[in-house]
Formats: sequence, C-alpha cells, structure tokens
Amino acid sequence: MRAFIDTSSLIKKYVEEKGSEEMEGLLQQASEIVVAPTAWVEFNSAVSQCLRDKRLTPQNSSFLLSEAKRDFRSYSIVVWNEALEETAAEVVHQHFLATLDAIQLAAGLLSRADIFATSDQRLFEAARKAMQKARLIR
Repeated sequence: MRAFIDTSSLIKKYVEEKGSEEMEGLLQQASEIVVAPTAWVEFNSAVSQCLRDKRLTPQNSSFLLSEAKRDFRSYSIVVWNEALEETAAEVVHQHFLATLDAIQLAAGLLSRADIFATSDQRLFEAARKAMQKARLIR
C-alpha cells in the first residue's frame, strides 16, 4: 500500500504521543511512504516545538533528527513543480485550506497514494472529500 503521510502524523513515528501506536500500525502496512516536498522543513519545525515545550531534550532532539534524516532517504518525496503549485492553489479555494495544508493535500493527490494520513482534523476533512481514502490518526 502506498501511503501519503502528512507531517502531523509522521512526527508520531519519532515522538511518542497520542496516535503513535496507530501510526506505527499504518507504517507497517505501507509498502511505500510518500511525503510532501515541505515535509523535512515541517518536521524540523515540529521537533523544534517539542524542544521548546520541553517534550524533548537537546540530546533526544539531535538523535531523533538524525534517525529521521536517515529514514527520509527511503521516503518518496513529491516533486515541487508547476503541477503541485496549481493543484495546491485549487485546493486552497475548494477547501479553504492554509498554505502548507494545501501543499500537503496537493502532494497527496499528485502522489496517487492509496491512503492519505493526517492528524489534522481540517486537513482530514478536505482529504476525505478529495481522495479515495483518508485516515485521521489521533
């Protein structure tokens, strides 16, 4: 199964939080993991937020980032191109999404994934309308 995983769910693979177990189950079923071209930057932002919230120590953060960087090499990354930009602009208007959420949904659509996984309720609602199968990881 080709799974598009948005950053709000992907972080659950690396930081133990609500939904981490469900995320692990989905990852075990996936034969391919696809992410948006913004995923690495968003992932770093999420880790930084965990550091600020003291949910991670600086040492844990460094270890987590090195593990994630290694894993990202095996993920398929949707290419940033005109098709992505046009599709993102369309979904902004269709679903009233914020910029990064529109990029995530557009990347999911262009990836032709079997499932779109997110932990963001609003993005999930849009994905459920736009794609065959969407899953809310909570």
